[in-house]
Amino acid sequence: MNRRRYHNGFTLLELLVVVGVIGTLVGLLLPAVQAAREAARRMSCSNNLKQIALGVAQYHAAFEILPPQGTGTFNHANDPNTTNQFRLSYLFSITPFIGQSPMWERVSGEWVGPKPSGDSITEENFGAMQFGVVDPANHRYPSMGPVPSLASYSPWSSEIPTYRCPSDPGYGSPGLGRTNYAACLGDAIEGLDQGMWRYESSKWSPGGADLMQITGRGMFVPRMITSLDDVTDGLSNTIMLGEIATDLGDRDTRTTPSMHNGWQGGVLDNLQVCNVHIDPDRPRFWDFRSSVKLPVVGGQGRGFRWADSMPLMTGFNTTRPPNSELCFGGDSTTIGTLSTSSRHQGGTHVAMADGAIVFLTDSIEAGAQQGSVTSYGKQDLAPGSQSPFGLWGALGTRSSNEFIEEQLNQ
Repeated sequence: MNRRRYHNGFTLLELLVVVGVIGTLVGLLLPAVQAAREAARRMSCSNNLKQIALGVAQYHAAFEILPPQGTGTFNHANDPNTTNQFRLSYLFSITPFIGQSPMWERVSGEWVGPKPSGDSITEENFGAMQFGVVDPANHRYPSMGPVPSLASYSPWSSEIPTYRCPSDPGYGSPGLGRTNYAACLGDAIEGLDQGMWRYESSKWSPGGADLMQITGRGMFVPRMITSLDDVTDGLSNTIMLGEIATDLGDRDTRTTPSMHNGWQGGVLDNLQVCNVHIDPDRPRFWDFRSSVKLPVVGGQGRGFRWADSMPLMTGFNTTRPPNSELCFGGDSTTIGTLSTSSRHQGGTHVAMADGAIVFLTDSIEAGAQQGSVTSYGKQDLAPGSQSPFGLWGALGTRSSNEFIEEQLNQ
């Protein structure tokens, strides 16, 4: 008798069906995996912001003031090789309070390294100096370091993990040590690129003191001392720190500033003056076909230098809503509309003055979006007025007596 032979295996049709089912399952699973990874990165991002907020609180407990946004050494020669031109950010001052004591000790003492080349640094070439060819001869840098845009001083190029959000892919040149966390400068613009102390007529003086009484409305005022005692709007109703995305060199409106848009009659009176330069086909980017003026010198991108108190590097204001365009009155060393931003979907993290971390959406109520409070403002924009930028602006001021009705999600 003949025995039948049975062959175990798949037919070609069955194999194709199995492959198709597996492909479909992978296609369904991959977005879920990516979403889970971003959720983990977002949580890590908020945790870093929490650590920085705690560092600010510990600094305040130790010295009874907030870490200055704009501090350091200076002389009337304004020499960037022997002083840091009064430009160190709040992030430098809190290094001992976030587990970075070695960085503090390294900078607070003298340091020997490559000598910088080039002439003195001016307002026009802050970023350019980091690309100078270094002299092989050793140079003794002073205590507290040189100007924070100098790459030959290696501490300023150091990446501090606590200052980075894992969701942000920006890394390395043309930035130095990048950061994703900035200080809240309030809801005004005028004069906040220089702050209280200014270098004018070859000397430093508190020439901005009177203006800062009008426009220095945030938790931090450049080159001026503030403290939690100055907050009369309530610590839980006042933004202290916020998240920013760093520049990737892709003409992103959130990280590359449109420059030379003017002051009076420009960004001070029309917050949306730069909107004509946005690409209508890609609203997140500047339109290369327009007359938009962008930085041509390297090193002038958002968050490129954690040690630098320049507004583009470590500051923001509550004028335009989160993830809005950067629109400056002058060059990239000045200021304009300078909001928070992130690589998360739909909003950004902020730290309130009481230490709470809140995720605010891009759709937060932000008022009429016309002009800001200025020294020459009238009616609703006169000195001492409540914020004209709705809930978003009210959260950015420390003592403007706005009434906050909405409960923030924490």
